[in-house]
Amino acid sequence: MIYSLITSAVLAGIAAGAAALYLLPVLIGQARHVPGLRVVVVVDVALGWTLIGWAIALAMTLRAPRRHAAHTIGRLPPAAPPVSPQRDAGWAGPPGPPPCRVTPPPPLILPPRPPQSAPPGRADRP
Repeated sequence: MIYSLITSAVLAGIAAGAAALYLLPVLIGQARHVPGLRVVVVVDVALGWTLIGWAIALAMTLRAPRRHAAHTIGRLPPAAPPVSPQRDAGWAGPPGPPPCRVTPPPPLILPPRPPQSAPPGRADRP
């Protein structure tokens, strides 16, 4: 009697685990709020018994959600925040690239290098 209860409990646990594994793509899709979850359910229930159908359903739930082009048409980009004038905020010239120079830039003149002395102990060796 006790063995039959233990056996039925073990078999019920195995069946629940198998059902959870079989419906894993649906459970993941539910948790991730995947759009088109009904399609995932149909593919998983109808073709999940084949390993390929189960893998396709799992891939459908794990893919990144697509942004449709129809949703972005006519949508304007977000407006830039208004710029408040500040004192001593930097260059106060017009926006854009700086104006062109009429004269060439001044030559680059570097200060002379100080003479380098040999490290102690190295001057004696050939």
